[in-house]
Amino acid sequence: MSKKRILLKLTGAIFIDPETKKLTRTYADHVAQQIKSLREEYYFGIVIGGGSFFRGGRDNSIGLRENIAHTVGMIATTMNGLMLYDILHQHKIDVCSVCGFEFPLGGRTISQQTIDQALQNNQTLVFSGGTGNPFVSTDTNAVIRAQQIGASEIWKASNIDGAYSADPKKTKNAQRFDTISIQEALDKKLNFMDHTALTMAKEASLPLRLFNIFDKDALVQTIKNKKYGTMITPEK
Repeated sequence: MSKKRILLKLTGAIFIDPETKKLTRTYADHVAQQIKSLREEYYFGIVIGGGSFFRGGRDNSIGLRENIAHTVGMIATTMNGLMLYDILHQHKIDVCSVCGFEFPLGGRTISQQTIDQALQNNQTLVFSGGTGNPFVSTDTNAVIRAQQIGASEIWKASNIDGAYSADPKKTKNAQRFDTISIQEALDKKLNFMDHTALTMAKEASLPLRLFNIFDKDALVQTIKNKKYGTMITPEK
């Protein structure tokens, strides 16, 4: 495949209307439309988060053991993955859903052979179920899957427009970065991405882009405008 391969780490919040907080497919439809329009030149593998249902590291308000909470979070990603699979399919995108643990209703169990076959068939891969192990973030899972599909970049598409020195929703004067190296982000202990994921991306020489998926034509803008979002480089 001669296309440029991108691993898209997509927030599960894509299924939640940011204004009404109700379930919606509007933004997922828009993502599907962009992927379809870009398919001739770009290949996308997608790691979907579970945030619209449950975040294992954040939403444990009922006192579950941490490993169980993380497992619930992984299961949440399979629900989002199945919804995303169907929406992509409805847009007539050839798609293959794979899961980090055995879950036949949610897709095929991940293996390199399954990934290679999907790549050969030019099928968009939707990765859910994390790595199948607790305590591993979807950020880290994205770096793993990026290497498995031979991606040249990782795009983290969330509801924040780039990398900041602190959470911009909580810190009024948080500094936004146009570009920053992975090492600098680690040295400054910035938390826009899991540090294990950043370390792995640095070791694999994988650049990252962070941007707001709720912006109009965000994927297209990321391709056309090098200054859109934040570029995180593996080099110092």
